[in-house]
Amino acid sequence: MIDQATLLTYIAVVLGFVFIPGPATLLTVARATSSGTKVGIATGAGVAAGDVIHTIMAIVGISAIIAASATLFSVI
Repeated sequence: MIDQATLLTYIAVVLGFVFIPGPATLLTVARATSSGTKVGIATGAGVAAGDVIHTIMAIVGISAIIAASATLFSVI
């Protein structure tokens, strides 16, 4: 069983990560505040599209590395 002090520390750290906004959130809020709702929505959609493309490229890249090299497959 996890010690109560360790569990409380873990919960505090996780809550900190959940509630502290990242750079994408700060950018979207700043753009929405300065330029309006439509610009904020467009910024958020652009960030989301970039995240999806980045994820797909990461998946494809790792798949290509694994397919090309048995040694790298063993390392991964």
